[in-house]
Amino acid sequence: MNKEEIYDSQISPLMQQVIAISKGHGIAMMASFSIGHDGEGPNGEDCSNFTCNTLLPDGAGEPYPVFAQANALIRRNGRPAPLMFTTDHGDGTKTMTAVI
Repeated sequence: MNKEEIYDSQISPLMQQVIAISKGHGIAMMASFSIGHDGEGPNGEDCSNFTCNTLLPDGAGEPYPVFAQANALIRRNGRPAPLMFTTDHGDGTKTMTAVI
């Protein structure tokens, strides 16, 4: 089993619980896992630098600034920031879109 498969089968179910509890109590959080492995992904991509990242805002929908900065640095791997915008929906949810 490679790291991605281990993450999917063993860590992801636990993270789903952590995410649900965090969302339910308005706890801002950030988690990042390096799951890179030898081999190719389903579309032929290099899997050596795969990460799985989660960033949740607090109960008011506000991101914790330090977590947001850390997540941006991890996801961009030192590259310039893409264009990002947030859409506030009438039901109180938000959608973040990145244009790369």
